[in-house]
Amino acid sequence: MPKIQLQPASVRVPPYPYVPGTKRGPFVFTAGQVAVDRDNNVIGEGDVRAQTRQVLKNVEAVLREGGATLADVMKTTVFLRDIGDFAAMNEVYAEVFGKDKPGRTTVEAKLASPKFLVEIEAVAVIRD
Repeated sequence: MPKIQLQPASVRVPPYPYVPGTKRGPFVFTAGQVAVDRDNNVIGEGDVRAQTRQVLKNVEAVLREGGATLADVMKTTVFLRDIGDFAAMNEVYAEVFGKDKPGRTTVEAKLASPKFLVEIEAVAVIRD
């Protein structure tokens, strides 16, 4: 079963040696997504809620490219520049995932740019 590289048209082409996602069989893995658009513009600078929305929009685009949806997500890892932003991030996260919540780990971390407040990666399994 080959590994398929995923590069949705709406997600930036990474400036580093990785792809936004990969798929093998029913498994779809997203790389950590940040709040940037296709042209690498930061969306929601200084606003963790706006950044979380954009990040999850990017995650969803990568999943779709691999044939999955947010409902197929089994696990996410959320990286916050400041753990004090947890409640604001969590508010948007809960709104987007609704009742079909995946497992999740949230950690405070230095991110690739000081403009990035949140980064999220996801693992999905496509249902039969």
